[in-house]
Amino acid sequence: MNMEAQHYTDATLETFVSEVIEASNEKLVMVDFWADWCGPCKQLAPVLERLVMRYDGSVKLVKVDADRHQDLAAQFGIRSLPTVFFFKQGRPVDRFMGVQSESAIAEIINRHVDAGSSLSGKLDMARQYYEQGHRDEAKQFVAQLAQSMPESDEPKLLLMEWLMAEDNLDEALELSKSLGEEARNSDICKGLSVSIEMQEVVKDMPSVDALREALKQDENDHLARFQLAQRLVSVRKHEEGLEHLLEIVRRDRGFQDDAARKFMIKVFQMLGGRGELVNTYRSLLARTLN
Repeated sequence: MNMEAQHYTDATLETFVSEVIEASNEKLVMVDFWADWCGPCKQLAPVLERLVMRYDGSVKLVKVDADRHQDLAAQFGIRSLPTVFFFKQGRPVDRFMGVQSESAIAEIINRHVDAGSSLSGKLDMARQYYEQGHRDEAKQFVAQLAQSMPESDEPKLLLMEWLMAEDNLDEALELSKSLGEEARNSDICKGLSVSIEMQEVVKDMPSVDALREALKQDENDHLARFQLAQRLVSVRKHEEGLEHLLEIVRRDRGFQDDAARKFMIKVFQMLGGRGELVNTYRSLLARTLN
């Protein structure tokens, strides 16, 4: 299997007690029964690897080659591959068969792992701290997580999200250079690209006041409304900007080859693809289009 050795341990009949039973007294142990000929096993492997890294020492992954260790496979009644067992306090507490999504497996793990000890739990606590106004402390904590876990992109993405919210685009751009390929395709990275693009786009546009005045003179001046929306978004007045973009979609869907709708999608990306504002305007856009 194409996995880093430090992220899992192979087990045999002789080592199963120490690697799984005894180890499960200290942390949750995932036991992955697999075989080299099994395509779904190879599809599942990187998902399990990411989860082990995500839970930052709270979960151990042990792999059992079902062909080489048929005795163990028979002992656990393995009838299809992949099959994954979860052990805690010396006994199996959960299992699943076949390829599952990362989120579905994380739900199983969360039933048996203290959330505060996982990477996800630590990032959630950092978010709460940031939202409570302790921004510098939260950023320092997440930066330390990123440094101690260079193989995980989640702390870096969260830090980038905060840097972008504070208009520190240069720092966010520098941090993005250390991301893996999958993270570079995330909404946060796309949002960073949009934010940088916006700074260039609006620099030669009329001022916000001038554009507001143009709309007072002619509320159907879609170009003025579109430029006003871009100006507002560039200074992080996202809600007002989105409202103007939505108004263009309502009045003239075809304006500049559907430019308003397309730019709304970019703004959603700029905002990280989630949150109350994004969800609200996605819903409003969908209702307007239908």
